[in-house]
Amino acid sequence: MRKIMMALLGGIISFGGALPVAAEVTLPLTGSFGLSGQFQIVKGQERVWEWSSYQQLSLIDLQSGERIQSLSGRESSIEGFDVSDDQTRHVVIKQGVLHVYNAFGTKVQEVSEIVDKEDKITKFVDVQFIPNTHTVVLLAKNDGHCQLLSYDLDTEQLLSSRGTSPYGQLLTVRDHVAVFYSSAVYLYTADLTYTGVIHAREENGIEAFDMNDEGLLVIGEQGVPQPDVYDLNHGLEKTQTNEQFVMGSDVSYSDIAIDESGTFIAVTSSGSDCPFSLFERETGRRIYTSLDHNQDFSYQSGVELSNEAHSIIVEGSNQTNIYSGKALSKRPIAIQIPKARQRIDRGASETLALEVTRADGKTALVKAGVNWETDHPEAAFIQSGKLHGEAEGDYTLSATYEGFTATVTGKVAPPKLSSLKDIPWLERHRQSLLDRQSFEGLPVLSSSYSKLKGTKGKMIIPKEKVNMNGKWKGSVLASRYPRPIEHQPNRIELLTMLPALEQRSISKKEIQSVFGKPVTSTTYAPSISHQFSKSDKTFAKYTIKCVDRYRLNDLSVETYFDKKDTVRFITVSKQSSKKGNQKISS
Repeated sequence: MRKIMMALLGGIISFGGALPVAAEVTLPLTGSFGLSGQFQIVKGQERVWEWSSYQQLSLIDLQSGERIQSLSGRESSIEGFDVSDDQTRHVVIKQGVLHVYNAFGTKVQEVSEIVDKEDKITKFVDVQFIPNTHTVVLLAKNDGHCQLLSYDLDTEQLLSSRGTSPYGQLLTVRDHVAVFYSSAVYLYTADLTYTGVIHAREENGIEAFDMNDEGLLVIGEQGVPQPDVYDLNHGLEKTQTNEQFVMGSDVSYSDIAIDESGTFIAVTSSGSDCPFSLFERETGRRIYTSLDHNQDFSYQSGVELSNEAHSIIVEGSNQTNIYSGKALSKRPIAIQIPKARQRIDRGASETLALEVTRADGKTALVKAGVNWETDHPEAAFIQSGKLHGEAEGDYTLSATYEGFTATVTGKVAPPKLSSLKDIPWLERHRQSLLDRQSFEGLPVLSSSYSKLKGTKGKMIIPKEKVNMNGKWKGSVLASRYPRPIEHQPNRIELLTMLPALEQRSISKKEIQSVFGKPVTSTTYAPSISHQFSKSDKTFAKYTIKCVDRYRLNDLSVETYFDKKDTVRFITVSKQSSKKGNQKISS
């Protein structure tokens, strides 16, 4: 596969509306060699042949940038060049004559004319091997007429010939032969049977092109905002959509390359602050790289890719540079907003991070280079990379990263109880008692006791010889008053909360700031001991000095304090219960 750049000079690229992307794949410089103009990657190897009208043919090792082999002198310009896939034949067109060299650079054949019936065909201008053969396709131009020839170097026999119009540059792949002209691409099979033509949108519009052995053809036309990609094995219809391979507007292409595997397409373009673009061929998605804004590239930079872009070759201002594409395995292929962003508490803020899936199958959380937005900033808004819950309501959170977009719907909710300070925490529970006769998020008084699922537990008052059997739900013991078994109702009669199980220390001052002045207040002398167990194991013992009682509608709320006025537990029962049953201590 070999290309000669056909780009017109002086083109300008205007990238309209695209936001700069901070995140990128780093492609480090690994080597360099002299300025060239024409490249041919050695298939399956990290090597490239390079030459120009003033420079000899040289084989370059892409790992080191060193010259391995040179074929011809500088005394005559090279019009066409190719190497057989087995590397045993090198063909060069110089001054209209085909020169054939072996693997060591020794000339083994020279062809100045080929006889086709009674015609002698001369003045060859281009040559390409049919992959995995020693058959070459030649392009000849005589008196304004162009001919396409298929010639076997081993037997020195002409296999087929045909006319082609107009004159252009030749590319051959496994099953296709293409002749490129600035206004059209003429296509043939390997035996030179005509298959079709692709016309440019405008006269002399084709500026850059490339084709790989799989028949994937890429064409860049002046002023067209995206290259055209064809799979010649499935006809002449473009494979991409309008959202793929997007370059911008008023594009002037310098060069195009598609790698051997067909995984990547690289584009260089002149007159822009973004002279390099790399795309995934299958998805058409752009890969943002460290080369995108490299101002060292010349106004007509050639580009070539080794297989799977392990090496990327781009002409600079003073030399041809080799960049490693190993980091492309870390390029993003999908993004997802973590499910945790589906909720945020009112008044809270959380640092945003995006879950990125890479081409190597690994995932990473990314913060840099992500553009975040919400559709209802009055509910949730973005500031300094954080999501802020402003007011209760719904929102849609969207993230844009390297051409990917992900969204998630979310809700700004009241703060979680565990995140609240003590007084707001008490206020929330008080409001829940008024609204639904229960602590927030817990079973309601008078609801079914038998249907309640929880760990069995007890509140024991040794002095009164009272055991309050119940079930634990978090920090609350839901129970019934002591009665003979046959008279036990199937309803929750008492809720007892232990703030210590919520890792809270509530003072009398905090209780009174929320519940106000108690209806009654009782001080015990001596103090009364209370014990709490779970699964028959005692885990808490409190000595109660004082009880304050409050009324909330038809509820009785009792707060039990130790001698330091710290709340040890809070009970809630219904005022309608019998007086003797309401009391758990005297």
